[in-house]
Amino acid sequence: MSDYETDMRKAMAESLSHHLQEQEKENDDLKKAIAASLGKTVEQLTARDLLLATDSVRKRQRSEDQSSIVTTKRVDTSNSKYWDGTVKLTYVKGFTGPNYIKLSDIVQRNDLKKAVITSFVYSMDYIDEHFPLDANIVIVGHGRPAMSVQLGPKRVLIQPPLKDERYGCFHNKLMLLFRSSSLRVVIGSANLVPCDYEDLDNVVFIQDFPQFTEPLKSTSELPVFAKELYDLLDKMRVPSSVKEELLKYNFEKAKARIVASVSGIFEGEKEYKKYGHTRLAEIIQDITGPLEADNHPKVEMQTSSLGSLTVSYLQEIYQSFCGILPYADGKAVRSSFKKNEIPPVDIVFPSRCTVQDSRYGPPGADSICFNTATWRKPTFPRQVMCDAISHRQGTLMHSKYIISTLPKGVGKVKGWVYCGSHNATTSAWGKFTMSKASKLPKLNISNWELGVVLPLYEDSNIPAPYLRPPPRYQPDQDAWTQNMG
Repeated sequence: MSDYETDMRKAMAESLSHHLQEQEKENDDLKKAIAASLGKTVEQLTARDLLLATDSVRKRQRSEDQSSIVTTKRVDTSNSKYWDGTVKLTYVKGFTGPNYIKLSDIVQRNDLKKAVITSFVYSMDYIDEHFPLDANIVIVGHGRPAMSVQLGPKRVLIQPPLKDERYGCFHNKLMLLFRSSSLRVVIGSANLVPCDYEDLDNVVFIQDFPQFTEPLKSTSELPVFAKELYDLLDKMRVPSSVKEELLKYNFEKAKARIVASVSGIFEGEKEYKKYGHTRLAEIIQDITGPLEADNHPKVEMQTSSLGSLTVSYLQEIYQSFCGILPYADGKAVRSSFKKNEIPPVDIVFPSRCTVQDSRYGPPGADSICFNTATWRKPTFPRQVMCDAISHRQGTLMHSKYIISTLPKGVGKVKGWVYCGSHNATTSAWGKFTMSKASKLPKLNISNWELGVVLPLYEDSNIPAPYLRPPPRYQPDQDAWTQNMG
């Protein structure tokens, strides 16, 4: 038996118990029902048909728990508050458990007064289903050109600027949910569409913050967490009246550190480390302090998009994972790696067979992006590739994680974890260079992204969606690519 087969057996044993035959029958019946409603055959169904389906089918499925294949009793989170902050995985149909949460339980619409919600793609029907029609909602989404438009009496749509007309996207997933006496901050990986909150593994960080009796007088009084939220809202061109709302809430107990990417070119000794992987490096410095060479981390990077990954870029971002900035003492810091040396990073991304064996098969993998030509390049670092096997059998992942563990730890800190919207791409994390004209450092970022970083301790209980350690690809395995099928 190969190592991969052994790992697969472990995955089956360690994941939540299910009845595979019942699940397959449920999936077949669902496909037939959708096909019949659309006047198609099952073979003609597209990913949009399968994942978004029709409103009537989805509402019926949400009201029925007969398809449940996990016997764990559902934990009621409809009125929960997360004053200390928490990381949860989004709900997937057929699975329940304390680490899973539905969008309705995140939003808690009954006492919602106003909100800022951001997403790469979104469904207005889905938004209206989960957010009160009489609440003021600012929706921030991807699109060109940059604009702000009133969609209705209580709905405003903003499309933030991108650095050029060809590349980059607005990829943030942020919610600011304002209530009469508290503010909920949600940062994650899920778009505001049904499939991301019902069919795919996604992640959310949630923390509630109490309201002051008297608001702060100035943004200079805000803690770092709130200042970075304010800065992000400002860059997104959210109205000042919304930004000023942050002055009303007490962020002193913020559990996470925010790392954002903003589409643009950031040049200068301070500017280049405000966003992207250089900002991540600063955060890690704060968490771990300077690390000895023999205590550099082992990193797992789970992603749903790979772009054009190269060894040189792995080296660049790994330096940041160690808390090492690429510029110091007036010059670029030389890499500690030899040419083509691969850093200790595992990329967790689904193999072709994992996608083919998933609940919806290849049509359900529209949001998992990788190019066949890149995969087949002789220079692509295949040895870093590990399979993304969900604890919820047959579920594909749209989450984005980085789990970094230190060989020896630093005091009580055993490492750190990132979760959010950043994929393992230069577009998301940025590319560092030195300006030829000014001789100053700069970071070129295509996308808008947002995530959080949390220290890992011995007793940390942060759920990951995939089997750990992830099984390494075997020599005959291919990564899933959309144009390979």
